[in-house]
Amino acid sequence: MPRTQQWIESTFGRFPWRDHPTRRGAIEILGEWQRQNIISFAPPFELRDGRARAISVIHCHHLIAPALRRVLDDLAARHLAHLINTFDGCFEPRHKRWDPRLSLSRHSWGIAVDINARLFPYGSEAKQDPRLIAAFARQGFAWGGHWRTPDPMHFEVMDLTQPTRPLTILLDGKPIAEGFLHDGRALAPVREIAEALGARVEADLPQAQIHLHQPPKLQLPVTLSPPPAGPRPSGSAGS
Repeated sequence: MPRTQQWIESTFGRFPWRDHPTRRGAIEILGEWQRQNIISFAPPFELRDGRARAISVIHCHHLIAPALRRVLDDLAARHLAHLINTFDGCFEPRHKRWDPRLSLSRHSWGIAVDINARLFPYGSEAKQDPRLIAAFARQGFAWGGHWRTPDPMHFEVMDLTQPTRPLTILLDGKPIAEGFLHDGRALAPVREIAEALGARVEADLPQAQIHLHQPPKLQLPVTLSPPPAGPRPSGSAGS
């Protein structure tokens, strides 16, 4: 789950804003907040946006810049830069989904990153490569693909002081899903685990409930264990 608005504002600051006069869904940040908090750095390898244009600098909040740079350096060192097909923005002052009826996106603070947006659109259950998810998790970013409404292009800072750790869910020793360890809690995708156990899943989102209908007399051991240290194995394991 994403962090609360109170945590965002207490950590990264508050700013006055107004809707952009010509760009629907965009905003203009007023005052000195942007000048005082948003910085730029050059990526360590070539990045391109969704229009195939080269990205020479990345704009983000100064508090997350070191972590984001470590993510990119880690991918380069592991020869995984190709996992970023398109880099679709970090600091972008706007409403969520460019809809002025919605609240502000975390991109307005420069603390979230969109990766491979066309391949992994909002609301899709498509899964980014687990090695990419793990690289972000090691530096404290959560992947939006695990949220109630999946946003698989989206990576967002969860905690600058206590990074999340990748978690592998095993069924009889066989990996069935990927999750995270954060702040002493295991965060794992309910649907993938339940369906691996043969359960039927019903989501009642208006009531904020998930119903699991499990076949009787099904007793299978499930083990939660962090993955071994070092590079994550390649493959198409679910997240």
